[in-house]
Amino acid sequence: MPSVPQEINPLGKSIVREYIHLITFALLGFLVEFGRDKRSMCFWLGMLALYSISSEVLQGILNPICHRTFALSDIVQDISGVLLGTLIGHYCRPLVKRPSGNS
Repeated sequence: MPSVPQEINPLGKSIVREYIHLITFALLGFLVEFGRDKRSMCFWLGMLALYSISSEVLQGILNPICHRTFALSDIVQDISGVLLGTLIGHYCRPLVKRPSGNS
């Protein structure tokens, strides 16, 4: 079987690898922004931050098994992504027409 080159697309690989945490959590933060009220929104934003931290800690603990390491930079990207997505969602909210419920 022929060997596959390690670097098929170094530019695409680096963009996706470097920003996947930011993009994923920005999308989740964007979706949380459209919650029903501020109380539930704060709860879900806190849960996303807790998930980010706990997943990195778990990776550090399970490093010998899953070959993943703890990275503080991933936590920073995750939380930055949540904040960025929430901010984008906040400014996009007026553009979304919600049903009035009076039909």
